[in-house]
Amino acid sequence: MAKKSLAEKMAENSQALLQTLKPNTINSFSTTETIKKNIVVLDELRDLIPPLLEVEYLALKDNLIKHGCKDPLKIWRTTKHVVGQTDSSDDEIYVLIDGHNRYKLCTELGISFNIQIDNFESLKEVRDFMIDFQLSRRNITPQQASYLRGLRYNSEKKELADNLKGGIVQNENLPNGQNVHLGENPKKTTAQELGEYFNVDEKTIRRDAEFAKGLERLDPVFRKEVLNGKAKVEKSKIQKLGKTSEVLSPISSVDDVIAVYNQIVATEQIKGEESPQKSNLELQYEKLNKQLLKACKAKKVDKGTVQKLKETFEAFINSIPQG
Repeated sequence: MAKKSLAEKMAENSQALLQTLKPNTINSFSTTETIKKNIVVLDELRDLIPPLLEVEYLALKDNLIKHGCKDPLKIWRTTKHVVGQTDSSDDEIYVLIDGHNRYKLCTELGISFNIQIDNFESLKEVRDFMIDFQLSRRNITPQQASYLRGLRYNSEKKELADNLKGGIVQNENLPNGQNVHLGENPKKTTAQELGEYFNVDEKTIRRDAEFAKGLERLDPVFRKEVLNGKAKVEKSKIQKLGKTSEVLSPISSVDDVIAVYNQIVATEQIKGEESPQKSNLELQYEKLNKQLLKACKAKKVDKGTVQKLKETFEAFINSIPQG
């Protein structure tokens, strides 16, 4: 049976969510109330929720006061071990996965709310569900959508890298998005598949990934201000933060973003001046070398093709004047 692509898996998961994530029936009133009093908010999941503008938050507050909380809050019933709070405990834990703003307001205002228990296998599965769910909402801004798509790509890339290190996946897309399949029908990269799933091109997905990485360099409070538009920062500057491998302290202001950005650009310019430009000879050598490596890695390759490449390579070497 042919292996399903990432896009196919994601599409199937989305279509099946309403059927497979059926709420568990809780017959006991006391049990329900106990769960509601012990709801846990995980920072990494809460931060996936696009922050509301002040006017939106006040409108939600006014609506809850007037009409109550009609839609149930989604709760993930799992264990402390699964969410990484302990290595061995099987103690149940009730994690909030949708309705964070409503939960905060209802708790503060003493407004009653209902809950729906959903089942997931892992924290990653919950993250993916929350990202897809947020991206389906109409009031999401372009920057928020970019951030969420970038998070999804980085998550898939990390999982693939972990699997490759563990020997679980072979001949799959490399973590950097490059393709190791060199046959007639090479597999799509993760960026290509996510691009098709979210209806954007793969370059957009890669830029989204840089944007998400850059936002992760920001202080959580400042990050929310950037995402809800309160703090105005050029997207290209945030992406530049995501490209650097330097360890940066959490950035907490627009001025700090600009200062770090300028420092990164200046460092790149210095390195560029220190690195001499490659000659045409060196570039030709690298191109031929890559062709040889590509031919050797291919599953099916004509021996005559390899021999021709070798002869061309040798002729190239022999053509270089002796120093």
